[in-house]
Amino acid sequence: MKRGIDGLLVVDKPEGITSLDVVREIKHRFEVKKAGHIGTLDPFATGVLPVVINEGTKLVPFLKEGSKEYEATLRLGEETDTDDWTGKVILSKPWEGVQPEKVEALLHTFLGKIRQIPPMFSAVKMQGQPLYRLARKGMEVERKEREVEIYNIEMEEVALPLIRFKVSCSKGTYIRTLGRDIGKKIGCGAHLLRLRRIRSGPFTLEQAISWEELRNLSQPDALRPWLISLDAALPSLPEVIGDEQSVRKVRFGMEMMVQDLSPKNLPDFEKGQWLKMSSPKEGLVAILKSEVNGADIPWTRPEAVALRPLRIFYASPLRARGSSLRGRTPSGAEPEPEAPPSPRGGEGKVASTRNRVEGKDHVSLKGGIS
Repeated sequence: MKRGIDGLLVVDKPEGITSLDVVREIKHRFEVKKAGHIGTLDPFATGVLPVVINEGTKLVPFLKEGSKEYEATLRLGEETDTDDWTGKVILSKPWEGVQPEKVEALLHTFLGKIRQIPPMFSAVKMQGQPLYRLARKGMEVERKEREVEIYNIEMEEVALPLIRFKVSCSKGTYIRTLGRDIGKKIGCGAHLLRLRRIRSGPFTLEQAISWEELRNLSQPDALRPWLISLDAALPSLPEVIGDEQSVRKVRFGMEMMVQDLSPKNLPDFEKGQWLKMSSPKEGLVAILKSEVNGADIPWTRPEAVALRPLRIFYASPLRARGSSLRGRTPSGAEPEPEAPPSPRGGEGKVASTRNRVEGKDHVSLKGGIS
């Protein structure tokens, strides 16, 4: 009988399979009960695909939706109905007059906040129906522009009609749409030939297990070198180390009172901030919401509520405990969302639908965990 595993696994998704195929393989191969991917990659795209497993699915509402980083290759002279090479060519224009020295300057005009129209082949819903379903029927409907931000864009190589560039962008950015708009601005049209995600929030390729390595494994224990622990997946949250009594109290859904805490052992935190409680033996125990400022605890009434549990985690026989993130240390903490999830609500739900949503790189909380 295979033992359960909890945590987060970064997979280097290969070309030719869907993000859902990766989740299905992990569930089948390691007898995982619940799993889901964060941020969908199109079948033609490769690279970083974070997958949450079992208790790790509870992490989703608390994971940072940080910036994404991609390497992309653009082919000039042709536009397709999907904005990538898998689609049908709908426009052809000569590219021979393009001057390579002007391409880099043009790329930089996309820096900063820009407006994008989502592609028809995307998961954006129109009257409750995903756009990609309408696109497969040959339909096209009007879509609303959305504001996204390009933090950095660098040209890496120009070998016309191909342009290779690297881009760092905000969540919600459609890379296929960016490529299409670059082609329009150049004047000859373009579509993506290759797309590789090299970073998604704090998760990088250095932490990823390759598809080949994954399929050569059969036992959950073999995943340990790549499995990111529950607490390590939340590096930006202040940490409270719970003793046996406080862990038991939180596990019963009880609030931590001011009198339960020792100011000397507390991290700095503000009222309304999320914290994580960990146990030396069990790893991540709970996500808590602070009801007071940490600096005010010495002067707060002892019976006042200090920390309220939002999500509770339970140890499985095999959990990645005490492990740090493989590869580079995550950086770039971002502001916390204003409305944390209800402690009684369902677990965070992640994308698990088979569709083309490569361009929109985000944590989807609408699809059910499979």
